[in-house]
Amino acid sequence: MNKSGTSIVSDTTADAVALATGPVAGPRLNSDLVQLVIAITLVIIFGLVPNFVGNPYWTQTLQILILYASVSVLQNVLLVDAGQASFGQGAIFGLGAYAAAMAFGLYQMPWIFAVGMGLVGALIGGIIFALPALRVQNFHLGFVTLSAAIVFPQVVVILNDWTNGINGIIVSVPQLTNAGLFGASYLSIVITCFGIAVLCFHYALRRTRFGRRMRVAAASPEAAMALGISPGVMRSVAFIVTAIGIGFAGVMYLPIVGFVTPSAFSLDLSMLFFFAIVVGGRGQILGPILGIIILYFLPNVVFAQFLDYRLLAYGAVTLAVVLLFPDGIVGSFEKWRIKRRHATPDGGLRLDRMIADDLVPAAVGKPVTQAGDVVVKVRGGSKTFGSVVALDGVDLDIRRGEIHGLIGANGSGKTSLLNVLSGFSRLSGGTVSIKDAEITRLSASQIARLGIGRTFQTPRVFSFFSIWDNLRVGLDANPNVDAQLKKRAGALKGRLDTQSAEWLPHGQRRLVEVMRVVLQNADVLLLDEPAAGLSPEERVRFSELLKYLRDTLGTTIILVEHDLDLVLGIADRITVLDTGRVVATGAPAEIASNPAAKHMFVKARNA
Repeated sequence: MNKSGTSIVSDTTADAVALATGPVAGPRLNSDLVQLVIAITLVIIFGLVPNFVGNPYWTQTLQILILYASVSVLQNVLLVDAGQASFGQGAIFGLGAYAAAMAFGLYQMPWIFAVGMGLVGALIGGIIFALPALRVQNFHLGFVTLSAAIVFPQVVVILNDWTNGINGIIVSVPQLTNAGLFGASYLSIVITCFGIAVLCFHYALRRTRFGRRMRVAAASPEAAMALGISPGVMRSVAFIVTAIGIGFAGVMYLPIVGFVTPSAFSLDLSMLFFFAIVVGGRGQILGPILGIIILYFLPNVVFAQFLDYRLLAYGAVTLAVVLLFPDGIVGSFEKWRIKRRHATPDGGLRLDRMIADDLVPAAVGKPVTQAGDVVVKVRGGSKTFGSVVALDGVDLDIRRGEIHGLIGANGSGKTSLLNVLSGFSRLSGGTVSIKDAEITRLSASQIARLGIGRTFQTPRVFSFFSIWDNLRVGLDANPNVDAQLKKRAGALKGRLDTQSAEWLPHGQRRLVEVMRVVLQNADVLLLDEPAAGLSPEERVRFSELLKYLRDTLGTTIILVEHDLDLVLGIADRITVLDTGRVVATGAPAEIASNPAAKHMFVKARNA
């Protein structure tokens, strides 16, 4: 093995034993399964017990509670897993209810057809909500959806000829409300099963490739695109899927109450769904259930005499919970549980050696082009931001299997060039080709799928994932993952699945990004100031790791870095940028003695 590889994989016997055994398996980082069991138990109790005791009032009240809780669970998926702040889900609920009520109650269509119409109505609403999500985010999106919740009742009234306006629509579905199995109505059984299905959907979604990629897109659109994920697609799918579920809840609302009016779907309803998540705990499986119990059941049932003040009650309870439980009731308990039961990651955790021992050997043998071929080519590259010229006529060739350093003073265009190569920015003029494919107008996610990996100045490590899941999204981005690589990567699961990424030091976070790129199977790696914040020892290890990836896998590495000692020590060739222009390109020894480059970095060494 080459020298750089030996320096990584050959260490003391004690270190080798530590790596082989890994950290002792501990309790899981989240209590999703426990929360799921508790939530399902509550849904079964709320949905079926009142039927068995023969109390119509509590049967109706708790059926509505289950529907509201189900909508709030789906809003939880939308808000936390998909990162979409929507305040208009009450309008989607109303669309489903009114579309079904019009079909069944006004136009005498069969109930099954009315259900389909309700789902179509909600689906159309979901698509309408998804469109602005492609353009605006965060609370800007929230205000757009809030406007829908505000105007929906007025629209229903205005469309009097189709909706019966303020008079509402009477709906009776006796085949659902009559007693069925063991004294429970079919309606109760359907609603109970629906509530359970929604909870299981949220739990299962987080354990799928799609669910993990959705959460990555929500937390960091840049990291998502670097993994070949289209954040816009994820947002749209989230709105559409949750709209279908919320629409079904709206349809089932009809046989419970038997009558719908515009006032039933006012802004209050949308606020209830949203605040239930805040009170119960953002992202928690059980959170929406608890939130609906506190915000709907208590004010509307236990304290029914104060019904006219329910908005005030929502605000007061939410304020109290935020002050006492910043992460919501379930979320705060979960955070306390994790801190009490989980230690920080093992200080002796050597992720660099895991790359060398576990991942790289499995990736060796993947097809690569002839070393020395030009893999990245820029011709006449220019990039302007208004009157500011970031890149000015850049010509650049980067060869297969080399470490190529991009250096220059602050503002010289290094990161701008890296962004162009990775698709986060597009050239104003000129062309870019990678592996003989022109990528000048491709998106970042499309470029990533060509085998281009990217790390960032601030490591994109997701605290809501374990270390293993942070790596697993790299496998998720590799559609043709080799069976051997998948097996070797899976061996890391036992060591890293119970280790939280939240407490990883900066140097380890940097290595997690590199491990993710190895699993992504990228053969061109773009690094943006990777040595920033690393200790001297970590810089040495990181340098050895990059040389090991180059020598063992033939990885092409493009390195933007201010630490000249690091760049001169590992780069095969270096390009110097100054005010957006290439002023020198050559071997490290040539660059070190080049007057055009040398004077700019006299004070920049070890920056």
